[in-house]
Amino acid sequence: MSISAWADLRPGDQLGNLEYLIDAAALADYQQAVHADSQFPNLAADDCRALLLARCGPLWLTTVWQRQDFLRPPILGRRIQVGGWVREMRQRNHQRWLRVAAFAVDEIGTEILRSEAVYLIGGDGAAAAGQPQQPAVALTAEPTAYGSLPTARSDTDDLAVGDALTLGMFAIPDGDRLAATKILGSRLAGIRAGNSDGASSAAICGWLEGRIGRYFGDDFRWGGRLSVAYQRPASPGDRLHGAGVLTGSDTDARGVVTHQLSVPIFNQPGQVVAVAGATVKVPSPRTL
Repeated sequence: MSISAWADLRPGDQLGNLEYLIDAAALADYQQAVHADSQFPNLAADDCRALLLARCGPLWLTTVWQRQDFLRPPILGRRIQVGGWVREMRQRNHQRWLRVAAFAVDEIGTEILRSEAVYLIGGDGAAAAGQPQQPAVALTAEPTAYGSLPTARSDTDDLAVGDALTLGMFAIPDGDRLAATKILGSRLAGIRAGNSDGASSAAICGWLEGRIGRYFGDDFRWGGRLSVAYQRPASPGDRLHGAGVLTGSDTDARGVVTHQLSVPIFNQPGQVVAVAGATVKVPSPRTL
């Protein structure tokens, strides 16, 4: 399909619909690719990207920013139905990027996931795109070592601002593992991934969902929010590490605590690959 397929898009345009099945095999394949605690295989489908590619055909897309609102993990055996639309289009320094939103429910209407993403059309890395919005934390200098983060904790009891929850090390899928990840995403979305960084960005989001969910459980998976602003390209085989630093914690009149986490993610040389932000309500109103 020609480049005019996306050039003719306008904010508010619908991108159509997707429908796919998440079963036990898809969950197992996804957990093997990203992390055993990850519960949202539809991140592999990358709903926003899949809808855009289904509408416009093959495009080279570079992920600049993503946000996921986790509403409930998919119930295995139920089909997922996804709709999406264009939220914004912009041209900056001769580069074009657009913001896409999607909403996924299962076959009986259970809310699963809201997602939003900003893509640079063409290009070879997020660093060239500029940031459509500020990262979760302002970094005036790039830390050169993981040890520059606060001392990491292994639990969430009595969290205080400045505490850090370790996320450990994550190797972006490569080789056979990358091929399996792409096959899973294509099988779910029903389209080929094309020339893009989709497998790497989806794997990073899945790793973060699994690691943060390991600490906060259903409170994160039933109402948590995760956003990721990419600072530089991440390649298959790169080994990433980071920790979620608590930047804020507020308690409302009902006793619900809202935690705000900033999650700088480093590669092995100590460069910042991405900066993520997470919001968790404890207990989640959706579980009460």
